[in-house]
Order: sequence, then structure tokens, then C-alpha cells
Amino acid sequence: MLALAGVVQGDSVVLENDSVRNYDGKEVILIILDETVMKTRKKIDGDSYGYATERGKNADNPLK
Repeated sequence: MLALAGVVQGDSVVLENDSVRNYDGKEVILIILDETVMKTRKKIDGDSYGYATERGKNADNPLK
């Protein structure tokens, strides 16, 4: 596995390091790290996925 930094220019990626020559012909996965392009997601309301139980209501009380 190899991780390299680079810049997208048109339909090419310009790398800061030329050590990628050793991997010529290998398959790659390109991940672009840019939060400005990512879609915003709805916040998940965790309270709507639970319900109160008798045990949960008395969780702070010491056991008798």
C-alpha cells in the first residue's frame, strides 16, 4: 500500500513524489479529501431510537 499527496489538474493528478514509478501497471483507488464538495447530511436524532424503561429510570439509584 502506498499513500501519496498530489493535486488534481484537469483529468490528471500531479504528484509531489515520483516514487509511484515502482507501481507502474498496478490498480489504484483515488480518494479526494475535500469537505467543500461533500454533501451535507441530516443530523440523526438519537433520542427517537430509544424508549424509557423502568430499569433506565432508576439507573442512578443505588441497588438495594
